[in-house]
Amino acid sequence: MPLIAAPNGGPLFYAESGPAAARPVLLLHAALQTHESMAPLVEVLEPLGVRLVRPDLPGHGRSELPGGGLKALSIGGMADAVETLIDRLGLGAPLVVGYSLGGIVGIELGLRGRAAGLAVLASRIRPAAGARATFAPESIRQRSPLWARQLAEKHVATPWESLAAALGELLATWPGFDSAALAALPIPLLVVQGDRDQMVPLEQGRELARLAPGGSFRLVPRAGHPELLYREETRVAVKDFIGKLLC
Repeated sequence: MPLIAAPNGGPLFYAESGPAAARPVLLLHAALQTHESMAPLVEVLEPLGVRLVRPDLPGHGRSELPGGGLKALSIGGMADAVETLIDRLGLGAPLVVGYSLGGIVGIELGLRGRAAGLAVLASRIRPAAGARATFAPESIRQRSPLWARQLAEKHVATPWESLAAALGELLATWPGFDSAALAALPIPLLVVQGDRDQMVPLEQGRELARLAPGGSFRLVPRAGHPELLYREETRVAVKDFIGKLLC
């Protein structure tokens, strides 16, 4: 799978499928995940005949960190790297689907005018006060030793423990999005969230959908944060949203 040179940093790894001349759809994964985690959406979107592009966000998987290393990790920096990918591949203003951290980066791209439509799955718009504890490596090991072993296998460019700690710091100190900017978001927006999300307050998803002029909200019953991507209701909602934008 290919790599591109990201701005002020190392290579950005990505995968793609579908016709090269088709409408591009960019799939952005969650924190501590990789492009492979978006496979449930690939399965439902491929029949639409779109071009699917899935990067590993900076520091994740095989993508290296920007110049300055972990201290330089930021939402804006991740968006910069994805913008470079968009430009290098000639994607124009793709449709974007982002899950959790990927949704935050997707919102940033939308605010920059680099997305033609945006589906946001379980993504916050305000900082996470408890992010340092949630992403503390020792806490992750205690909660799920199996997941810790999987993280070590997934993240080959940056040790997962260092990445997790940096993400916790980032999400705790990130200022969030300006409400006035969200109220001027000029693209169709779908927000999907589970009613049992333990990481993103439900009111943040509702607020985003309410603020954005083209926003709509879909609640998935009995879905927490980790499993939202795998729920059939989520996949149908995203497929229907992307399908309408293709017409």
